[in-house]
Amino acid sequence: MAAAPGRPLTVDFEALSYISNLVEAFQAFDSDNDGLVTAPELRGLLASLGLEKPESEVRDMVARADGDGDGRLSAEEFLDVMNAGELGLGALGEMLQAALPALEAAGGALVGADELAAAVAGGVGGASAEDCAAIVECLDGDGDGAITIEEFRFMADLL
Repeated sequence: MAAAPGRPLTVDFEALSYISNLVEAFQAFDSDNDGLVTAPELRGLLASLGLEKPESEVRDMVARADGDGDGRLSAEEFLDVMNAGELGLGALGEMLQAALPALEAAGGALVGADELAAAVAGGVGGASAEDCAAIVECLDGDGDGAITIEEFRFMADLL
């Protein structure tokens, strides 16, 4: 359930930034852009994060987290491996999901802080304008002050 109108949304922006960085790393190692990584790709991804793991350990990680048994990890499964679910951003995910219809209805290709603030202004999450700016900043991988609606939807679904 989203935060009640008038009640401030509490977001750990460091945790959000961490998850955003994990997703960027995941996407960089998804060499065929199918939204899945194999054990060798995961090993390279972990190494890029400074986590050197033996091949057998990475295969075990994939096997434990691979919910559908296809031998590959989705972004959601990867975040589970990295214990991202323990960061407590569920309320933020719900707020982003609630804002998504208004953002899609606006028809813009990019979501900036102003667009997000307008989408949540109707009490869909209790986020302040400053919260919205910080959320967009955390999710903005290229530093242009906005994210695409597709990236926004992807992160809303992940959280």
